[in-house]
Amino acid sequence: MDKRLTRWTAAALLLGSLTFLGGCSPQNTTVNPDTKKETAAADAKAGQKGAQASSRTLYRVGKNGKLQAQTVKLSGSRDKLPLLVLKELVEKRPQGDTTFPKGVRVNKVTVKDKVATIDFSREFQTRRGDHDTLLMLYAVVDTLTEFPEIQKVRFTVKGKPVTVLGGQDLSEPLKRDGKYIQ
Repeated sequence: MDKRLTRWTAAALLLGSLTFLGGCSPQNTTVNPDTKKETAAADAKAGQKGAQASSRTLYRVGKNGKLQAQTVKLSGSRDKLPLLVLKELVEKRPQGDTTFPKGVRVNKVTVKDKVATIDFSREFQTRRGDHDTLLMLYAVVDTLTEFPEIQKVRFTVKGKPVTVLGGQDLSEPLKRDGKYIQ
């Protein structure tokens, strides 16, 4: 009885191993010349939505009180890059950078009709002082308008529009303003 049980166990293990290894073998791929162009187009389209590394320009306040361009490398899908670059600007700022209030977070970025709407955490509204507020706002605006699909920027906090901040009228979306850039 023990020999019979051992044989069945060995046979089951062998069969299981073969099944497992058969599933791990490389797949055979056949390319049909008629659909090669369609496949290439589908791969290219998927690549636009898939993760990709790219260099992006963001603007930080320099020692002279003007915005200075800085290039960063980011990896993510094309539609997520505005959010990623803003998180880099706002949440991963260098030590000693006081452009953004402590603890501020970027919740969401949406783009529609060339207008980006950025939703921040409530700390965004704690910025005081006209000049500091302008530099903070235009660090965001000038960073996002580096993207060709964004021409203006609207600000919200926890989903509610910000109409005034530090004396700056935000009732209309802001356009890029080069006078703040060094």
